[in-house]
Amino acid sequence: MVGDPKAFNYGILHDLFRQRHERPGDVLKLNFLKQGRIVAPGVHNAMGAKIAKDIWLERQTQGQPCTFNAVYLGGWSVNAMLLGRPDMGFVPLSTMVMIGQYLIPHAHPLPVIMDAETGFAPEPVVIAETVRAYHGIGVALAHLEDQSTRRCGNLGGKWCADIEEMKTKIRCWLVASEEIGTSMQLMVRTDALTAGNGGLENAIERGKRYMDVEYGGRRPMILWADAMRDPVVIERWVTEMRKHDPSMILGINYSPNKDWTSGYRAQFKREPPTYADLYDNGNGFGAIWHTTLQARADMEAGWNTFDDMANNGAESLWKLHDRQRGHAVGNPQRMSGADLWQEFDRFIGGEAAAERYKQSAGYGSTTTEEKK
Repeated sequence: MVGDPKAFNYGILHDLFRQRHERPGDVLKLNFLKQGRIVAPGVHNAMGAKIAKDIWLERQTQGQPCTFNAVYLGGWSVNAMLLGRPDMGFVPLSTMVMIGQYLIPHAHPLPVIMDAETGFAPEPVVIAETVRAYHGIGVALAHLEDQSTRRCGNLGGKWCADIEEMKTKIRCWLVASEEIGTSMQLMVRTDALTAGNGGLENAIERGKRYMDVEYGGRRPMILWADAMRDPVVIERWVTEMRKHDPSMILGINYSPNKDWTSGYRAQFKREPPTYADLYDNGNGFGAIWHTTLQARADMEAGWNTFDDMANNGAESLWKLHDRQRGHAVGNPQRMSGADLWQEFDRFIGGEAAAERYKQSAGYGSTTTEEKK
């Protein structure tokens, strides 16, 4: 017997089962039009997406500004945090889709930018399957890179594919997108700045030619040259792209894997750029993201906690509890969504479920005490 319909909060059903945009790419474009830029923290799991979403929602509710309006899921974080391996092509399409299908609902209503690597395809035509898979889980913006190798843009050993080969991949992506009817947008990435067969001039040429690919009125939405940090290179890149197409949207990975503080100041004799500096009143970058932000933060927190445990034993747990008391993440069961799922459990389980919660102990039951 189903629980009392009058007592049930039906909004829970939306929270559990309908956290998805019908046309996520349109949401991302609307955010860009409203706010002038897309900014995203990099996450690597559903909890990271939920935390970003909760912070965004809290600020919306309180009428406070929030610097980000999307989230980003990248290959480096999945390789490192799930497999403990470098970003060198270890993660297959199926794994990215699996993580994405859990992460995207928890990010809602924030749109999700997702790494499509080199397309997960041995042949350009197979990229259509990647488009279908990413569209199916609700990706708002996917990025496709031009390496013939497959690795992090900050790693050595990179080599770029032939320009025409990459244009074929882009064309395949656009054709599949048009025929599927997806709202998902495409960001093209060149690794020519640091590839063995590249350089700045080569990157500029590639960027122009990639962004000129068109099918049925569709073009890539954003252009990204990875591993960009030198202010002189940035200025030249932006200038050349603006000459080619003044309306082009440029993206930059403000990578947590690069030193933007003491190393940046020592090398370039200036302060690291703010978002406003990079945006440059609409003349600079319209999309900014920190690919590995959650990964870097999680590694630091994990190391510090385990190191404390190695030194102090159980006291490390006591200190963790004291630190988190009153914090937004201080209730791990609530963070996991237990409250919503338990209420749903009671509703569908009726009297039998109510009795289970009454007779058992634990979070969400009548008593949290252990049974004697």
